[in-house]
Amino acid sequence: MKAKRAVKDRYDELIKLIEKYNHHYYTLDAPLVDDAEYDEVLKELLSIEERYPELRLDGSPASKVGGAVSSSFAEVRHDPPMQSLGNIFSESELLEFDARIKKTADIADSIIYSVELKFDGLAVELVYRSGRLVQGSTRGNGEVGEDITANISTIKDIPKTIPSENAPDYLTVRGEVYMRHEEFERINREREAEGESPFANPRNAAAGSLRQLDPKITAGRDLSIGLYGIGKIEGGPNIGDQRSMFDFFKNAGLPCSENMEMGGLDEVRRFYEYWMRNRHSLGYDIDGVVVKVNDFSIREGLGSTSRAPRWAAAWKFPAQEAVTVLNSVDYQVGRTGVITPVGNLDPINIGGVLVKRATLHNFDEVARLDLRIGDTVRVIRAGDVIPKVIAALPEGRKGDERQISPPESCPSCGFSVRREEIYVRCVNENCEAKRREGLRFFVSKDGLDIEFFGPELIQRLYEAGLVRNAADILRLRAEDLLAVERMGEKLSEKILASIDKRKRIPLSFFLRALGIRNVGEHVAKVIARSAVSLERLIGMNENDLMTINEVGPGVAESVVEFFRAPENKRLIEEMRAAGLVVEDEAVETGSIEGVAGKSFVFTGRLERMDRGKAEELVERLGGRASGSVSKKTDYVVAGSEAGSKLEKARSLGVRVLTEEEFEKLTGGKR
Repeated sequence: MKAKRAVKDRYDELIKLIEKYNHHYYTLDAPLVDDAEYDEVLKELLSIEERYPELRLDGSPASKVGGAVSSSFAEVRHDPPMQSLGNIFSESELLEFDARIKKTADIADSIIYSVELKFDGLAVELVYRSGRLVQGSTRGNGEVGEDITANISTIKDIPKTIPSENAPDYLTVRGEVYMRHEEFERINREREAEGESPFANPRNAAAGSLRQLDPKITAGRDLSIGLYGIGKIEGGPNIGDQRSMFDFFKNAGLPCSENMEMGGLDEVRRFYEYWMRNRHSLGYDIDGVVVKVNDFSIREGLGSTSRAPRWAAAWKFPAQEAVTVLNSVDYQVGRTGVITPVGNLDPINIGGVLVKRATLHNFDEVARLDLRIGDTVRVIRAGDVIPKVIAALPEGRKGDERQISPPESCPSCGFSVRREEIYVRCVNENCEAKRREGLRFFVSKDGLDIEFFGPELIQRLYEAGLVRNAADILRLRAEDLLAVERMGEKLSEKILASIDKRKRIPLSFFLRALGIRNVGEHVAKVIARSAVSLERLIGMNENDLMTINEVGPGVAESVVEFFRAPENKRLIEEMRAAGLVVEDEAVETGSIEGVAGKSFVFTGRLERMDRGKAEELVERLGGRASGSVSKKTDYVVAGSEAGSKLEKARSLGVRVLTEEEFEKLTGGKR
């Protein structure tokens, strides 16, 4: 049981970690890790889901693409969804990719691939009706993006109209908006002259420019775009392969890369190697090449996962690396008490950035690499990310290097620590470091989502003795905030207004914000819909909780332990005294056969109801909306032009509903 619980804990930690990485990359335009490290974490998550399928959540980040959609822009639903790409990092992985395609497509001969540059920018979609540009949007979470039509219309590369002889009735095209190095340097010079912080890299600059609320700012920056695919085409030419698609783009005046090759694996290798050597000659950033099956009919047969097409992969360039010395190790304490070793390095320039610190991940990784203080080490960094130590160079040792050992006590509070699988954890619930990190989580996007309230402000308020727990945040006054360094009246007013907005929240939102171990967003919703009220939830025991579908012993134990702890009971009362109102969870009852506890997948174009609203309805009725079809799916609701999801549902024997049948099942609710 302990081993299984440890796996569950690690699974939940991986989900939170990936969601954090996604938020920073897609929403904040500030990546925390390179693609290789992200893929390692994702692979670990997938490995656990394969070994323990009962742990897999429908909301797993393994089935998601992109990040959250900003409330500052109108929503745009992508049809079909804008997927991500699977990554490969070596020639052996390229061969595995090729072998999977041949096996799935039942092809013995060589596959003809198209290979093109992978722009390092922001993914977008353009919509043309009868040859006229009518909409531009970001990828967002893949299903729903942000309407940036006004901004994207300022990009000179994008034609506002397509010549009538080349114009389909309806066309959606997809590509990447990026910024050239020359423009990037110009903008940063201007920002520094005006006392503003410079952009970290061209990708961040492009993303920040494209998501401005004022289109005039976007217009003042010279952005570029490279198109690479078609989402949907109606009343246009019959395009059967990637080369023909690029020819269509060029004839229609749609910008696409001039650098593209076709052929077998040898041609793919040559293209990759050439551009890995010569990428700096382009004048803009690429981070690899994209390998695609050229023939569209073969692509259709291969299909996609919920996250990425099976017929394409991004072959990433190696991360930039350097050699330096590991001088010392610090121990950082996270919200759950996990202690992470961080290396202090001899400063070294990697890819134009001065690197002084690098993560060592965990103590099992330290042992695996045989890292010692004083070692000469290899450090990698790709883009604006946290560097990591990937190897020690023992041949450089002088004999005075020191072992790196896990701490015997918490470096923050001095309390005893406990070894759990690959982690070392502080078990003191009153640890100051854990409290600070808990407060940072409470105000973050994953917590109460209080705008204008970042980790730096938490640190300053904590050091000033103004906040020690979540209730203190809710009790903050203008004079408290104004006493903090670099705090103005306007910002303090915005923060207080944002806090007030979050003082009335549903139970599921509150439960998520508490940061209980094993309880993420989805589990919080599941529990809240069953418990309905906070009072009932507090009174539930482990057996009560385990009667709820998807709640196992680990989750039940964590929830009961949290609400039984006297300090947490006091905290909740203090939060209520500070004005917090936890509303009962609004859960309707399903009709006829029932929706509660059922899994729904929507596919095709819905005529009677927007897909997002249909999914929200399912959630309100106690069911679950999923993006992928599996044996666990109860219903697939198929609109017009339904594709592979409908076919998969039929092959698995999943019940398929029309829109009318779905309305009947839900009692005509909206």
